[in-house]
Amino acid sequence: MALYDELVGVVGEKYCTDKDYICVAYSRGLDPCLQEIIPQIAIRPESTEQISEIVAIAKQYKTAVLPRGGGCGLMGGSKPIKKETILLDLTRMDKILDIDELNHTVTVQCGINWSRLNAKLFDKGFYTGNMGPGSGLNASIGGGLSHHSGGGGGCAKYGKCTENCVGLEVVLGTGDIITLGSQESKFVEKPFTRFGFGPDLMGIFLGDNGTMGIKTTATLKIYPKPPYFSGKTFFIKENSYEHTQNIVQEMIAKGWSKSLGIYDFFFTPPPSVMGITTDKLIKTWGDIKGGVIFYVIEAFDENILEKNSQILENIANKYSTRELGPSSKEGNITDWFYGEQGHWQVYHPLFSVMGPDYFAATTEVMVPISLFPRILHKLDEWEEEHHEDLFEADAESGVSHVVMLNHNSCYIGSGLGATHDEDLKIDVINLWKDQFNLLLKEGAVLYMCGQIGSHVIVDSRLYSKNYYQFFKKVKKMVDPDNILSPGKFRF
Repeated sequence: MALYDELVGVVGEKYCTDKDYICVAYSRGLDPCLQEIIPQIAIRPESTEQISEIVAIAKQYKTAVLPRGGGCGLMGGSKPIKKETILLDLTRMDKILDIDELNHTVTVQCGINWSRLNAKLFDKGFYTGNMGPGSGLNASIGGGLSHHSGGGGGCAKYGKCTENCVGLEVVLGTGDIITLGSQESKFVEKPFTRFGFGPDLMGIFLGDNGTMGIKTTATLKIYPKPPYFSGKTFFIKENSYEHTQNIVQEMIAKGWSKSLGIYDFFFTPPPSVMGITTDKLIKTWGDIKGGVIFYVIEAFDENILEKNSQILENIANKYSTRELGPSSKEGNITDWFYGEQGHWQVYHPLFSVMGPDYFAATTEVMVPISLFPRILHKLDEWEEEHHEDLFEADAESGVSHVVMLNHNSCYIGSGLGATHDEDLKIDVINLWKDQFNLLLKEGAVLYMCGQIGSHVIVDSRLYSKNYYQFFKKVKKMVDPDNILSPGKFRF
């Protein structure tokens, strides 16, 4: 009660609770089978200073603190690993603090979600470039930066959202508040770059999965939103993995996103094309036996848009059997994806095929473009080898999309679809970990680790001994009592 009373003293009774019927909501994420543990206390601060006080109190009581944004994590990253946890709900911290149209930056509290921020920016003719995680409209800025997120839109042109962060304010596990980026200088009025005063210390807190500090405010690059766009959708020949690789490599040879204005490039392999069955998407894809690609390009000039579109169309036609479209009803997804802001809703069509009770036990990874056909073939082989195990666990394996990034690499949206059946959870987790191990041993890189991914990385001895020891020393320095997201990376 003493801990609870002190926390109430920081935010007031309205924004702090230890009632199980409220805290139970924070025991859940988007994963289907990791243990649901009700936190001891849930608290909703409204400022960096309040978070600093909360962490200082937690340190005094040696109680874990778990930051949570939109709760859209797919690997258990936003829910407790043990009951003695203060769940820090950041969604009250959702203010836009500054839109700098001259220097093309926006500063926000990290509890705001990507869709709300971009809705405000659109009104001013800007956007964040990368539209954030593919996991949903409610994904928060802080969550995206904690996971190197992408996939929601714009990855091919702008890269991961962490690549677009130029300023950060963080509360350490000691309760201390630090700023990172160019604002480290007391003479810099507004942050504009993350580099310049020595080592890139901001990088410690990007992709940290909430283990190194609590992100409270962030400054992101923003970009003028081009007024013109177009896109094409193509059915790829039967040997679709290699054909898609050829398309991408030829596009790279012609300048990729910078010269051709490519905003996004998605490949949907069979049978995931069957998942796109809603009115807003493409019912015609259900008749397609192979894979599908679609790309969107942007431009500030209509003539440039037309020329670039023709270059890309010529490349795609070499390796496809037919173009789908021109309308979405006829198979061209791009107007809905970009024009109607369907970015976040296209990312996991595979699971709509499987039914409403299935959720993603995702094994999303990054790989170089040269490797993705091999990875996809390996996933096909893994599925075949584990056919009986998947059947027994009432699970399915597949790849939803391959999403191109801005520097010769891509995301592979692989994973399992599984139910919440209590009797099958252990079997699903074992299959989930096994697929992770396959991908890591094939040279893939995790970006969203959460609970399960960070455990697999450590348990598979992926890190060298010296690297992991250094990692632990940095963790000890910024969080000496190990109260921030304990359990991740086996800390």
